[in-house]
Formats: sequence, structure tokens, C-alpha cells
Amino acid sequence: MVQNNEVSIQEQLRDAEAAEEPGNIKAGSVVGNSNGMTMSASELHSAGWVYVYDTFTGDRSVVNRNMLPQQLQKKRENGTYVFTTTKPENEKVHGTIKCLLHETDPNRELYDSWGLAYCTKDNLTASHDLRVHMEKRHRREWATIDGENRAKEKEEEKAKDNLLAEAIKELAASNRASNNRRTNNGEK
Repeated sequence: MVQNNEVSIQEQLRDAEAAEEPGNIKAGSVVGNSNGMTMSASELHSAGWVYVYDTFTGDRSVVNRNMLPQQLQKKRENGTYVFTTTKPENEKVHGTIKCLLHETDPNRELYDSWGLAYCTKDNLTASHDLRVHMEKRHRREWATIDGENRAKEKEEEKAKDNLLAEAIKELAASNRASNNRRTNNGEK
């Protein structure tokens, strides 16, 4: 049985789909660090990068070709492999809803004034997922945004109540005036 798995892994190594090089360091680039030290990349070689897919969720990841054998040998508790280089037939559906803290959010200027962080999440599938994402990943920011929204809703509700009370007062005053005219005209 082990030999079949090794063959399978060897086939996956051979057939792995090439991925784009992550990062932006190219030969001739000058790279610096926080200590002020710099170095130049005169010759840069990479083993290359390939795509792997989670066998359970279908999520795609990028792995350095040198690390591919180790990634393909990872197993779950139930003994099944975690990754494969075979693209799943039914790809995972990704949403288009962005995190409220995304840089393109219409309220970003306001959030910046509050000092809220940025988030790159942009593939949520439903408003419920957005709320859960905010509650779990951005607790402090969510508390700030939700608190402001609740305060605004309370103000709007109070304004509606005041308008309704004013309309009732005007209606009552109009009714009294109408009754007074009838009484003065001898009507009952």
C-alpha cells in the first residue's frame, strides 16, 4: 500500500501546476532590513512554486517546489492526505462581499479617523459571514462600528418618535379647533 502512495506522490510532483513567484525580489535588486543593512541580489534562483489543493475544502495554496514532497505527505487524523496537486472538479465558490475594514469600503475615511485596522478579506459569501468575520477577526473594530451604528439607530428612532408626537399634538390641536368652531356655531 505504501508503494502506491509513493507513486501517487511522485505523479503529483511531476504533474504539479506551476504558480507565479511570490514576492518582488529580482536579480539586481537591493534589499534592506530594519537594522539598516542592505544586500544586493546578483543572482537569484528558485526551485519554483506550485499550487496545492486541500483535499477537504478545495482551497488552493502556493507551495515552494522544494517543500512539495513534505506537503503532499501530510495526513489528517483519519489517515487521508491533506493536500493534492490535482485541481478539484468542483471548485469552491468564493463570494464577493468585502470586510468592512477593506481599503475600498465606502466608510474607510471614517474608519481611518477612528484608527481602525485594514483587512484584505474580499471573498465572503453572505452578510452573515461578514458579521461572523467581524465578530471573530476584528472584535475591537466591530464593537466600535456596531456601537456607532446602534447609537445612530437610537437617534433616528428618537427623531421618529419626536415627529410622531409632534404630529399627534398638531392633530389634537386641529381637532380641538374644529370642535370649538362647531360649539361656537351652535353645533353639538
